[in-house]
Amino acid sequence: MLANEKISRVKLSQPLSVPSENMLIAAIIISFLILHVLAGTILQQAPVAGATMSQPQEAGPSLYD
Repeated sequence: MLANEKISRVKLSQPLSVPSENMLIAAIIISFLILHVLAGTILQQAPVAGATMSQPQEAGPSLYD
């Protein structure tokens, strides 16, 4: 029997450890916070970059005079 076969049999015979519900909730909350911090920084930086590249438009003649 090869060493790889022994390792695979040992891995399959051991039960998988399941994280507790509190650990899963904590992981979801941390992921949620990281996602929102990243989204907030990206969205706050976008208008600043767009505003510096756009040129001011001159006011045209009014059509309702």
